[in-house]
Amino acid sequence: MDRKKLLLLNPVEYEHHFDQRALKTLEGTPGLEKLVKKVHEYGIERYYRLSYTGSNIKVTPENFPDVYAIFEEACSNIFLKDLPELYIQWDYNIGAYAIGSQKPIIVLNSGAVDLLSKEELLYLMGHETGHVKSGHMLYHDMSLVLPYLGEIIGGLTLGLGSLVSSGMEISLLYWRRMSELTADRAGLLACQDKNAAFSALMKMGGVPQTFFDKMNPNDFVKQAEDFKDFDIDSLDKVGKTILISMSTHPWTVFRTSELIKWTNTGDYDAIIEKHGKESLEELEITCPKCKRKLGGEETFCGVCGSKVWKR
Repeated sequence: MDRKKLLLLNPVEYEHHFDQRALKTLEGTPGLEKLVKKVHEYGIERYYRLSYTGSNIKVTPENFPDVYAIFEEACSNIFLKDLPELYIQWDYNIGAYAIGSQKPIIVLNSGAVDLLSKEELLYLMGHETGHVKSGHMLYHDMSLVLPYLGEIIGGLTLGLGSLVSSGMEISLLYWRRMSELTADRAGLLACQDKNAAFSALMKMGGVPQTFFDKMNPNDFVKQAEDFKDFDIDSLDKVGKTILISMSTHPWTVFRTSELIKWTNTGDYDAIIEKHGKESLEELEITCPKCKRKLGGEETFCGVCGSKVWKR
């Protein structure tokens, strides 16, 4: 398949509105700045990085070059210029995750390498690198450590324990799940194959390996389309709390439904058409927020002030 490198792709162009709204709510939560400061003070990212880099296998152009080539393509296709480090850990769940806001790393489960096709793996890697591209990592790392901070050092951190017991944890975890919807779009933009994205999600949803050759993605898509009337905004606080407490990610069928809705709007095809050019000179530069046409040399839009990519 001839995939396009999406030159100057801006994450604002494919952010999910649930992600945007949840982030706005999170940033308005009292105590967030204090929590960010504490996470930095205690060097949380350093400890996580030591744990993963000291336990797992690093993937490089010389070590598992086939896997690294897929990773490079995922980054290139969504215009992520600074590649994170990539590691493989022994875990036969089909999954991966990104950690670290200052020096991000991607950790890929061995099960994903064995059980996904190249195109499906490209979708998964695009999803994780999409988190990095969108700047999700600081709050993602905070969501990992927040439940433990209250228990371990809550009494020693000048009120951090009270932050954990407040609405901060609910807001943070809810945003994290909604950020997965933006990352799913990045994954699709990386692999540029809807069937591969849907079949990868289908495998993550629970298809036994012995039935991989009998999967019918059309039935799964139909299930996701039947789910389209689900309205997350209609859930009360209790419902949203239940939603985030049962999984580290939103429901797989819900994620697929949201991807289908997005592709049906035409926005996915428009991004491929706009950014899939042969060279930077062919790109028409517009502000991702107000859509004003730009000359290509600006760093910020002169109308709304949004940061934009330069040629």
